[in-house]
Amino acid sequence: MKRFFASIAFVMLLLTLSVAAVAESISIAVIYPDTVDDKGWCQTMDEGVKKAIAQGYEIEYTPVESVAETDVPNVLDQLAGNYDIIIAHKVGYQTALSEIAEEYPEQVFALGSTDKILGDNVFSYIPHSEETGYLNGIIAGMTTKANKVGIVGPADAGDSARYVRGFIKALQEVNPDCEYMLSWTGSFSDTVGAGDIGKTFIAAGCDVLVGPAQQSLGALRIVDSSENVLWIAQTASQMADFPNVVMAAADYDYSAVIINLIENLKAGKMGGECMPLDYNNNGFTYSFSENAELMPEDVKAAVQSAMDALKAAPNTVDYASIELK
Repeated sequence: MKRFFASIAFVMLLLTLSVAAVAESISIAVIYPDTVDDKGWCQTMDEGVKKAIAQGYEIEYTPVESVAETDVPNVLDQLAGNYDIIIAHKVGYQTALSEIAEEYPEQVFALGSTDKILGDNVFSYIPHSEETGYLNGIIAGMTTKANKVGIVGPADAGDSARYVRGFIKALQEVNPDCEYMLSWTGSFSDTVGAGDIGKTFIAAGCDVLVGPAQQSLGALRIVDSSENVLWIAQTASQMADFPNVVMAAADYDYSAVIINLIENLKAGKMGGECMPLDYNNNGFTYSFSENAELMPEDVKAAVQSAMDALKAAPNTVDYASIELK
């Protein structure tokens, strides 16, 4: 009989612990403009959520993929009230989110990437991507043999605008004789357009190409099929998939945002602030190719030195002073 009651007590303890674990878990839905395997913007956020989970945070995670801007109001309306935190991972979702956030004042939302303060129940986040662009610009300026570099941009907005200007700033500092070509696809998802731009740049003599956002994958594929042309990536997954042409990769680490959101929620704060990502707060990571022919030691040392400086003094890349030609 004592064993019976002991067993019952043990089962009740397990149930209690289970209920406590569920109570401590945070449910998060993330609305994505593309799929979570896009080798860019969406994949980095997906990996950030999973990294936070790996670090011990109890998260019930629901990715909502390939949501067009026209569908966002309906999607947000369906999700509101069913999750602790709803993240809209595209600045183009801002209008719809702001309207829905007013209808659900008790729901916590987050939007990226923007530095605007959007409401008492809305967090925003912005990668200070001029820092990642700056490091990549150092590599481009030091490794181009043709003194001609191509930049395949999506749209001159948000973190992509900051990235491009940070890149150009470093390029001009380390190699004033280097010429750059810049063209925008007009979309964060147009891989075909990015590929066409990549072909044009290579035909014009560019031997190093870069491109922020997931659309750049189209240009990277062209680089991979060309001779004597190299690429500097924005995500480590690009370097893993194209090891013969990718010299280095600057990655966003969105676990910093996810953890910040959770800690704010636990502290009772629902929004009203912008959360930056930079090297100082571990919002970015950087990795180099292990191929010494792709990544010479002197170039690696120059990038590492600049990265150390950014860790010590964040928000010091004056990207706003760069005028695009």
